[in-house]
Amino acid sequence: MNLFTFIYIVGVFIILNLFQGFTNISLENQLIYSSILILLIGIPHGAIDHVLFFKKREMPKLKFYSIYLGLSIIFVVLWHILPTISLVFFLLISAFHFGESQFADVLFNKIYRFTFYFFWGLCLLSSLMYYNTTELHEITSFFDDTIILEKIYDKEKIGIFFYSTNFITILSIIALFLKNKIDKDRLLSELFLLFLIHITFFLFPFIIGFTLYFVALHSLKVMNDEFKYLKKENINFTIFNFLKLLAPYSILSIFGTTLLLFLSYYNYIPYSIPFLAIVIISVITLPHAIVMNIFYNE
Repeated sequence: MNLFTFIYIVGVFIILNLFQGFTNISLENQLIYSSILILLIGIPHGAIDHVLFFKKREMPKLKFYSIYLGLSIIFVVLWHILPTISLVFFLLISAFHFGESQFADVLFNKIYRFTFYFFWGLCLLSSLMYYNTTELHEITSFFDDTIILEKIYDKEKIGIFFYSTNFITILSIIALFLKNKIDKDRLLSELFLLFLIHITFFLFPFIIGFTLYFVALHSLKVMNDEFKYLKKENINFTIFNFLKLLAPYSILSIFGTTLLLFLSYYNYIPYSIPFLAIVIISVITLPHAIVMNIFYNE
């Protein structure tokens, strides 16, 4: 068991103690605590994309920031015009990004690696949606701008993805072991982690389940990868130096996100908080996932 799996388990037990069981977590409390964790840990894990990119490639800073922000703006426009397609695109990007961050240290065939990342991430996301389809329908049907997204949460279609991606992912992990790409300990660790994720997604509401994964198993792991890389580049690099690097864009992103959600809450902008939250996360994810792909592969 690695550190992040341990943190994940600890998080599960803390939530159980806080809310005294699986049925006592109100939607309001889910949103409050999840928002705090995502803002304080989730957002910062992408706050040094510019630093990592310039360590890997040479490019004028103006060009980098123009492309980075341009991708986000284009995605915002796409959400306005084609929200359903945008959601599917966002899920695919997220699936690849989650799979890559989990297995970036494993060296294997490029085409197989690309496919495997997708299936691992789709296994994760389809499981999250499969166990919480009813809740997703309730959340999306409550707001006018999220009703259109309901067609994505079809129980039968998600079921097909759920069973197929889980089957392929488990076989693929076993294949990595048989091809000596991972050792026995890593094999058992990855299978145990999948089991743990399934249990969590099944027992907890959608928002809590996603937050636990995103914060403990994804964001903290990525930040650890980033820190180790920068530490390798400079032996004198410390946690304090790392936090200083994270701070500027983390604070800016947290402030901007909070402001937009505030404006939505008081109806200054014509989008509901759930819809706006999905859009914000997705437009941050797109350029971040591209930078992390460069970081992990170059």
